[in-house]
Amino acid sequence: MKLKEKTQKENKSTEEMSEMLNESLEKFKKIKRGDIIKGKIVKVSEDGYFLDVKYKMEGFLPKNEESLFSKETKTMTNALEIDDEIYVYVNNIDEKNGHIILSKEKAKYIQLWEKLNEIYRKKDKINAEVIEKTPNGLVVNLGIKGFVPKSQIEQRMVKEEDLDKYIGKKLDFIIIKLDKKSEKVILSHRLIVEKERKILHKKTLANLKVGQVKEGIVTNLTNFGAFIDIGGVEGLLHISEITWRNMKDATKLLKLGDKIKVKIIDFDKEKNKISLSIKQISPDPWENVKERYSVGDEVEGRVISIKDFGAFIEIEEGLNGLLHISEMAWAYVKSPSDLVKEGELLKLRILEIEPEKRKISLGLKQLLPDPWEDIDKKYPIGSVVEGKITQVTSYGANVELEAGVAGVIHLSEIDWKYIERPSMVFKKYMVLPLKVIKIDKDSRIIFLSRKRTLPNPWDNISNFYQTGNIVKGKITRIKDFGAFVELEKGIEGFVPVSEIDWEKTKHPNEKLKKDKEYEFKIINIDKDKLQITLSKKRLLPDPWEEIKKKYPVGTLVEGKVVKLTDFGAFVNIEDNIDGLVPLSEISNKKIDNPASVLSVGEEVLTLVIKLDGRRKKISLSIRKAEKEEQKRFISEYNKKQGTDRILFKDIFGDIFKEK
Repeated sequence: MKLKEKTQKENKSTEEMSEMLNESLEKFKKIKRGDIIKGKIVKVSEDGYFLDVKYKMEGFLPKNEESLFSKETKTMTNALEIDDEIYVYVNNIDEKNGHIILSKEKAKYIQLWEKLNEIYRKKDKINAEVIEKTPNGLVVNLGIKGFVPKSQIEQRMVKEEDLDKYIGKKLDFIIIKLDKKSEKVILSHRLIVEKERKILHKKTLANLKVGQVKEGIVTNLTNFGAFIDIGGVEGLLHISEITWRNMKDATKLLKLGDKIKVKIIDFDKEKNKISLSIKQISPDPWENVKERYSVGDEVEGRVISIKDFGAFIEIEEGLNGLLHISEMAWAYVKSPSDLVKEGELLKLRILEIEPEKRKISLGLKQLLPDPWEDIDKKYPIGSVVEGKITQVTSYGANVELEAGVAGVIHLSEIDWKYIERPSMVFKKYMVLPLKVIKIDKDSRIIFLSRKRTLPNPWDNISNFYQTGNIVKGKITRIKDFGAFVELEKGIEGFVPVSEIDWEKTKHPNEKLKKDKEYEFKIINIDKDKLQITLSKKRLLPDPWEEIKKKYPVGTLVEGKVVKLTDFGAFVNIEDNIDGLVPLSEISNKKIDNPASVLSVGEEVLTLVIKLDGRRKKISLSIRKAEKEEQKRFISEYNKKQGTDRILFKDIFGDIFKEK
């Protein structure tokens, strides 16, 4: 037992001696300039720190050591305390003063580059924080600054304006270039993303099915939609599949980097094409729309766009209705923007629902009192009301009696005398008394008259004008069918084209000129129609009376054939006077065509058989003219012979004797 204890004591003593020897050797091991050694803070002075580096001399670390990582920082070691153990770099061995001059920053710098070189050699990834951006990429804190070019950030080129979102984020990188001499470290996050995406891509495609709802990230926006990363695989979210709303710009709803849920609506494995949808995650708002809304319902909607013809209202997402301009107010609306503004919330009435056309018609005025209720009581026919001219037109004027109640004044109701242009009397916004003459409830128009509020010159017309009177008047208008004449007392008369001259007049302007004054004869006054009919020709001699005297019925007259027709021949008997020989009066024989016995220019003897004073026509007969001529010849012969009879032998006897 004693022997065993003695052996144990001897072994322990040997171990202690060995340790002491090792410590002694350690203290006197060779330390040279450029080594990186470990030391413990044993003393702190005003200028720096003293370290036990297990050497015959203590090491000294200055407090004001300059950083190799940031030139702005010059006191990187001022936070050390006694017993802290740190790695330091041997700057210099001062045997004379018994100090080893140390550097914590150089040790840290060298160790960092050794670590970066090891990562670079093994192609390991390194995690670091993005601290700033430059026009060409990102700056990363690796202990020293590393640089990530824009082309190495993501798989797609990142725009300069999108770099801000990376600042402050910690990302994984691969070192693609390392140069200690120039202190350049070039990094790539794209290689990490590509590697991860390859793994994720394969996994996602293996499990992808139409109908799945997946979470994705917006990676790119275009004018036709957005590309969404759904796990290493990109799908197209077409603009028409973003929302049930009518969307023309995807950027209004989506931003790069947004996390969204999408539904797989199509997947082409061969072409690796994936079509996505957000809107199909929720039901189509037009499905069963008639179960949720009915005609007559009062709904609330927001104005989403304004057009010339009305405004589109969003009742719920993707369910839009049209508020037509005619349904905005009972009053006339010039422009929809006068009443509603984009973004405004309105209460409306549903007027019509057409699910198959995806149309809903809405009304705003239906929620307002209808001014046309009891319109007959408010504006009885014959009453005089006050109205404001809202528009002067070519046919008269439009009038506002109150909001939603419109009237019209026709040109003929402006004045008792003719008004050529309504603007001669009316001006916009003029307020004047008007008489109600008719109400059209279907068209919601009240017909008004200005002239009926003025004295009616026709009431005492007989005091001023009588049929047969000769009056003076100025031509105000000339039409194809006649001319209008301004008389005194604000009365207008009319001269039919047939009453201008006894000669046939093709157009009134052949005989009458506008604004010129003439004399006329009143031939008719119609108080009911407010018309005075005038005649100019009746102040001239009637040539027909001369014709009746010159060519009474039974007169033989020679003339020239001037025209042949199917129904007869026209024969000129003197200047501007033609007579008609009917077909039956051309020959004693039956003929079908006057040209078979007559020709234009041929001189013929005719008999006046009829005078039509109303139509101013002369009827002639060639057939009867021959008989009349024979009859008159025999009568004349008998007078010469002193007898009342003439015999056949008296005329042709000598001929028979010779024979």
